[in-house]
Amino acid sequence: MTNIFRTSIGFLILIRVWFLQIALKSKNIYLTKDSDHYIELSEDINYFFFNDNLIDYWLSTFRLPGYPVVLNIFSNFLDIKYAVYINFVADLVTLFLLYKLLSMYFESTFTYIGCIIFLTNTNILISSTQIMTESLSTMLLVASYYYFKNQRYFFSGIFIALLSIFKPLGIYLIIIYVLLLIFENKNFTKKILKLIILPVILISGIYVNNLIQYESGFYSTSSYFHLQWFNNASESICKNYDFNNLNVSEPGYAFENWLEMEGLSKTSESKILIESLKTDANNNLFKNIHCKAISMIRSSIWNMFGIRRASWTGVGFNSITLNFIIYFSLIYVVIINSIFIISIYKSLKNRKINSYIIVILLYVLITSTLPFGNSRTRVLIEPLLIVTFIDSVKNIISNRLNESNL
Repeated sequence: MTNIFRTSIGFLILIRVWFLQIALKSKNIYLTKDSDHYIELSEDINYFFFNDNLIDYWLSTFRLPGYPVVLNIFSNFLDIKYAVYINFVADLVTLFLLYKLLSMYFESTFTYIGCIIFLTNTNILISSTQIMTESLSTMLLVASYYYFKNQRYFFSGIFIALLSIFKPLGIYLIIIYVLLLIFENKNFTKKILKLIILPVILISGIYVNNLIQYESGFYSTSSYFHLQWFNNASESICKNYDFNNLNVSEPGYAFENWLEMEGLSKTSESKILIESLKTDANNNLFKNIHCKAISMIRSSIWNMFGIRRASWTGVGFNSITLNFIIYFSLIYVVIINSIFIISIYKSLKNRKINSYIIVILLYVLITSTLPFGNSRTRVLIEPLLIVTFIDSVKNIISNRLNESNL
């Protein structure tokens, strides 16, 4: 049986290589709007450190330097489009970490099944074919959780620190893990110090660097842009509850409109621009609370049950194949995430909840502040959702076997 599982895993890995080869045929697949930003910043990483006048300021402050630095190094050896192979390697590392994580809880059969499920996840597959941060970020999140569960908190902190220069999520992950340590342990002070020392140093370094450059301390303006977007969406919902025609634009992608709205110009000092953004985002944070709740619920549903579609037309896929992928993705999402919801109910009923469920829940809560929702945000927690699914399936089988033996 083990050989069958290993052969299946090897076959699925080859299929993913095939998908990557197909993706490289079309810029519509491996490039997105976000990809253009990362590539632009990678062409001169000094933009992050020696930029005293923010002409298109949100790009160098909205994006963190981690991924542009990786692309900058990679582009010295190969064409930038082949950076998708970095994602492939990252996915293989994530697969190995998932195997190790599952092995902590389950016997080998369930562990291999979890790995096979990972390789059939189209959300992860699509991310791996795009020049984006998701594959590397997923690897770093899973690595941080694996070492966290093994009580190697310093190593967990290393991966949180690395994640924090790829995505602002890193700073929230620190808070989640600290809360877990406080509630699960009596003597948590030393553990917390081991966990946070490197992330705090790195995040503080970014904060100080921005303070020196722009005379305004911040970690990433993306948080403020998203808060402003969240505020605007909530206000629109309060006015008409029309989800299909919300009068909202994301400031991060509508810089000119934001400047006009604030009465600012591109020649304004960086400090004025950033402080104006921070003030505008924070001042409206606690307005329209009930509308914000509606927005978050809607976003959470879409984040968890939405599916992604890549531009695979014109690269050898016919409509039958594309429809199969879409329907398979839909069935996968419904089954995996429905099981997750059932797991939450059972955990609350039994008054015992696993830490990976808590991480998923808090992650979904944080990402639900993005209006409209985006299933791409789910990529980072897909491996933990698989752990939850395997745990539920194992419990169902065990209960059935116990009943049959009575």
